[in-house]
Amino acid sequence: MTDIRTIDRYVEHISTVPAIAGQTMRQFLREKVPAVIADAPDGRAPEGRVVLMVHGGFWPSTVAFDCPHPGMSWMEALADAGYDVFCLDMTGHGRSALALQADPRNLAPEDRAKLAPGILSAADLDAPVPYPHRLVTTDTETADLDAVVDFIRGLRGVARVNLIGWSGGGIRTGTYALRHPEKVARLVIWASSNYLPNGDDNPPAALPEPGYPCAFQTRDHGENMRWRANIRCAGQLEDESIFETVWRAGAETDPVGATWGGLRGPNRSYWGWTRKGAARLAVPALVMAGECDRLLASNIGLYRDIGGNHKAFLQIACASHFMMWEQGRHVQRRAALEWLDHGTLEGSATGTFSASDEGAICRATPKLPPEALRGR
Repeated sequence: MTDIRTIDRYVEHISTVPAIAGQTMRQFLREKVPAVIADAPDGRAPEGRVVLMVHGGFWPSTVAFDCPHPGMSWMEALADAGYDVFCLDMTGHGRSALALQADPRNLAPEDRAKLAPGILSAADLDAPVPYPHRLVTTDTETADLDAVVDFIRGLRGVARVNLIGWSGGGIRTGTYALRHPEKVARLVIWASSNYLPNGDDNPPAALPEPGYPCAFQTRDHGENMRWRANIRCAGQLEDESIFETVWRAGAETDPVGATWGGLRGPNRSYWGWTRKGAARLAVPALVMAGECDRLLASNIGLYRDIGGNHKAFLQIACASHFMMWEQGRHVQRRAALEWLDHGTLEGSATGTFSASDEGAICRATPKLPPEALRGR
């Protein structure tokens, strides 16, 4: 077992988020680093051995990638393989939430109605929103990522980092790689959300867009509607106690949201994660999705639309949107590690593959099972 250090930091940079533009943002960043790198006299990591992991919509980075359940920390597994691994909470999430998100009146009315009893008075359920705009954008999230990537590059003396993005982290890392390919070595995306082949390639005429800055997901919706509803195979889930672990870890990162009965995130204005954008993606990219994930079809489309020839797609049997907490994580980790190590999947730099429920990977044409078409 590799001697691994865990280091928590806040990266400070000048924010471009409209609500706090020009102010110093403190963005939470966790690192799991092999001691041989941390204790090196110059603190440098070998080129190609640094990874930044980017979370999705409601589960912050340490819950997604450093889950405190036996065998569930992907960060730990990558660090044990010799990688210096980072994960961050994007603006509006977890330990990087903004003060205005603590006011439940900044939720949409339908989200206010989901709050735990006693959080809002009856009069406040329909009160005017204090900050009537969406919180973050493609531009602001790219700027946040760039500040963190530059911090890591300077800290570890590397020219480029590898990126792993899950769900909303797929659009975040993908659009970042489009704008800063010189800073990205390899890209791993699984179950990217918000891929719209015919969507907008340019920002809206006016930013920030009207709306509500804070989004909210109840524990019941996240756990039961989005996750349990997509556990469809015997053995897909190894341990029922993982649900409680994930909830407690999320509540620790977002204690305000936990008192409301769920987790908070920002409402976003996105553009550029389209067929035209994907056609310009030049970074070696591995795209993965579980067969029990509603986003399987859009991720097959994303893979096909990527313009570069150095790309692969992997469909994983008996895996949902939350495969990093399921049996399918073993295939997911093995495939990602080969891509990070060699830029290949099963020895090939391109192609489509399928993993069976026993974990065997072979070349295959992606298919949409009926389960993938039902709710996530």
